Amino acid sequence: MSHAIVIPEIGAPEVLQSQDMPTPTPGTGEILIRNHAAAVNFIDTIIRRGEMPEGMMPDLPHVPGVEGAGVVEALGDGVDGFAIGDRVAWIGPIGAGGYGSHVIIGAPYVTHLAETIDFATAAAVPVNAVTAWHMLVNLGHARPGDSTLIHAAAGGVGTMAVQIAKHLGLTVIASVSTGKLDYARKQGADHVIDYRQEDVAARVKDITQGRGVDLTLNPISGESVTSDLEALAPLGTAVIFGFLAGPPTGTFAEDLTQHFQKSVALRVSDIYTYFGDRPQAFSADLSHVLDLLGQGILRPQVEALPLTDAAEAHRRLETGHTTGKLVLTI
Repeated sequence: MSHAIVIPEIGAPEVLQSQDMPTPTPGTGEILIRNHAAAVNFIDTIIRRGEMPEGMMPDLPHVPGVEGAGVVEALGDGVDGFAIGDRVAWIGPIGAGGYGSHVIIGAPYVTHLAETIDFATAAAVPVNAVTAWHMLVNLGHARPGDSTLIHAAAGGVGTMAVQIAKHLGLTVIASVSTGKLDYARKQGADHVIDYRQEDVAARVKDITQGRGVDLTLNPISGESVTSDLEALAPLGTAVIFGFLAGPPTGTFAEDLTQHFQKSVALRVSDIYTYFGDRPQAFSADLSHVLDLLGQGILRPQVEALPLTDAAEAHRRLETGHTTGKLVLTI
């Protein structure tokens, strides 16, 4: 038998409950992992509240959790490169069941974990680091000497993006709220903007001596897209990967055409598009970011709670009373 924390019905964190269930069997191309740690993500809380976009809400009861780390317990047919007992980290789709003692994950989405990395730290990395790497390298074509503006740079993806961007040789401008300026500097940001007190686009122009940045990473959207287009350098790219302030405002006629002669690009990025459409490339990037973790280039801040405290983890995440990445140990 295995055990898990499930969402039996829509509601407050208190609805989360522990359940026993049969241990699953891996199919062709799949790996059964005895989970030792699982990260807590905003999508887990959105599902629990029943606020997923139309057509995306999973059936209840639902075991949340889309990333984690543990030990290989069984292999399905056709799986090469793994053995029972291997330490691994993984990322999965909605429904992967990370808040459980056992998960079944497709082999491309599992990667080996060095003995020097503890499970809780490894569980904190896959979603945020692959998201940051994908936007910087695959979509943004970042090169040494480029500059980037990273919004919400003190958040989970933002922290990984700052650290990866510095590793790649970029000049990093971090946009954060008033109380997080020092945190962003400690992650390696070259310049820090307090978006509550300063005009972000104007400050970017000052910092870059009028040129603008080559790339912006934006989970905010709303009115910030218009500002990003203003902040871009010629041939620059703005990548939107979230809507914390709501859908983007503005129009093509008023905003994009205003910057037509800069030849800018506007991209949207949902990491699960990459996950589903390019599994082998995704797998290579997952392995690479875990290597960066082992080298000490990635330095996630982890706050660990036992699995039985999943409701408390949801409360902390929803109220902002946490620093770094929340992880449940199993």
